Amino acid sequence: MKRIVLLAMSLTIGSAMFGQLDADEKKLKTKAKGSSDSTKIWDVGGNVNLNATQVALSNWAGGGESSVSIQGLFGLYANYSKGKSAWDNSLDLAYGMIKTGKNDWFKNDDRIELNSKFGHKASEHWYYAALLNFRTQFTTGYSKVGDTKYISNFMAPGYLTFALGLDYKPNKKLTMFLSPATLKMTAVMDDNLSAEGAFGVEEGETIRTEFGGYMKASFVEPKVFGNENLAFKTSLSLFSNYQNKPQNIDVTWDASLTAKIAKYFTVSLSLNMIYDDDIDIKRYNSDGSPIYLEDVNGNAFADADGNPIQFKGPITQIKEVIALGFAYKF
Repeated sequence: MKRIVLLAMSLTIGSAMFGQLDADEKKLKTKAKGSSDSTKIWDVGGNVNLNATQVALSNWAGGGESSVSIQGLFGLYANYSKGKSAWDNSLDLAYGMIKTGKNDWFKNDDRIELNSKFGHKASEHWYYAALLNFRTQFTTGYSKVGDTKYISNFMAPGYLTFALGLDYKPNKKLTMFLSPATLKMTAVMDDNLSAEGAFGVEEGETIRTEFGGYMKASFVEPKVFGNENLAFKTSLSLFSNYQNKPQNIDVTWDASLTAKIAKYFTVSLSLNMIYDDDIDIKRYNSDGSPIYLEDVNGNAFADADGNPIQFKGPITQIKEVIALGFAYKF
């Protein structure tokens, strides 16, 4: 498991203050507001977060290295609701870098994710729905500090999921989308990575297509234990490829707990877990040295150029972030 700890200052813009109204004015304003809310079909907003940490060590007996890290996050949502139709859209962007000791800056967070879901009400809690999810990253990624060969890039990979099914909404906190007909596409639009057959595509190809079943459940609790300063949200996505090893289910799980500790400060704990049976991850020993494929005598297998072949395969990917951050909501 790789742990990433980010610590910083946070600022949130509060709501504007209104002057006091007399009793008659308050009644008129409340009535007008209720009328306005009932006709509102779009709900649009977002948030910006900036986190930064620094650790400075000098002659520290316990060891370690000085470090500095920065992280920026941007979220935007636009939700439509009118009659029996509902359309939810969200965009999440994240980018972070860290520098330890005399090492170069190294990326530790990079994400672009777009979600869109349209539903038409079928009954009290059920909707006929279509879902679209797109994920990729901004820049090249490396396995570890000092590597010169990148292992990922913008649109390498890029994931596109399109699903048709039913959406269950028993209340405002919980939603569960179920689809027996889902198209999942993996794009590797980088010549070097495509030639290697990275992220499950055939060598030299740029697109891998899968068809299967999909489920996504989301839960939001804005007041944990009734505390309005403590919020929790989580989502779980599962995909099974009907055509190849349907028992090996791809899993994506996100969870976050956010606490407001002062008017302008929040502390958050987030956890991201991914398992994709089509993604092979290179393996390393605890000291950072590569793990090579070996025969029964302990001799490493070599490729056509005589280089030892590093062991790689699917494995659970985990990222954990603790942050005290600057935040702006709009």
